Amino acid sequence: MRSNCLLALVALVLALVARAADGRDVKVGGWQPVGYLSDPHVVEIAKFALSEFSKQSEPVQNKLVYYNMAKGETMVESGVRYRLVIGATNETIPDPLFSLNYYEGVVLEKAWKHFRQLLSFAAIPKEGN
Repeated sequence: MRSNCLLALVALVLALVARAADGRDVKVGGWQPVGYLSDPHVVEIAKFALSEFSKQSEPVQNKLVYYNMAKGETMVESGVRYRLVIGATNETIPDPLFSLNYYEGVVLEKAWKHFRQLLSFAAIPKEGN
């Protein structure tokens, strides 16, 4: 009985330390809205998604540059998954604002392993198209 209480206490302390070290309020299970879309870490994740997508596509066709973020959600599942709606311009088009499009990117981050992976990335169709 005493060892079970000690084990439960250690687990609680480790969970609190991990949350405090991370600095973000992340809930386990299901998608949760990102509280602050301008959080530098969330913007870094968005820029990572754009960079990875650009590396995987034709260089001339898709040189995407971060413009803003319209929506963001996180889910804890073997790391933190970020599902972000990212506004980006294509730097190969002369008028960057003319090329503004929105994309949904899903990134898996395992911060304790210094690991990030782009899981999916797709353009969001413009209204009227």
